[in-house]
Amino acid sequence: MKHRGVFGRFLVPLLVALGTLAVSSLVYHGSTPMTPGALRTIVKDGSGAVMFVSIWFFAFIGPPMAYFRGATFIERLAVAFANPIVWLVRMALSVSCQFSAIEMVYFFFLPWTFGVVAVALFEFSIAELASRAIDRRRGTDVRVLHPAVISLFAAGMAG
Repeated sequence: MKHRGVFGRFLVPLLVALGTLAVSSLVYHGSTPMTPGALRTIVKDGSGAVMFVSIWFFAFIGPPMAYFRGATFIERLAVAFANPIVWLVRMALSVSCQFSAIEMVYFFFLPWTFGVVAVALFEFSIAELASRAIDRRRGTDVRVLHPAVISLFAAGMAG
């Protein structure tokens, strides 16, 4: 595995993750004023699907990109959680003007808040196990069943 600087190993996968979310979100929300019809439907459905995948499933894609670029475990975890955290903050900011502080605490206990975190943990664990298994097959001495990965897998399954 080639060792790279912080830009190559961490920021590139992070920017791919956040860039995918940003572009798909801008296209999705920007297509609202379009005239209703087939083109608008295709644009909204396509960008909405990409936005959904980038929020809920990017933990399968981003961490392996970072792993094979030489990122540390914490950097890979940050890449996995970038989109879910940005999405949660965005949702909280969009409703914070409608709720009091106590109601916002309740808002954070809704199932989808825990769901996106649990799904990201589960997906990160599966991607990490697969990346480590591939790396081990290539001849690198790496622990596939690392305790941290197994713990995150269990936490993701519990959510």
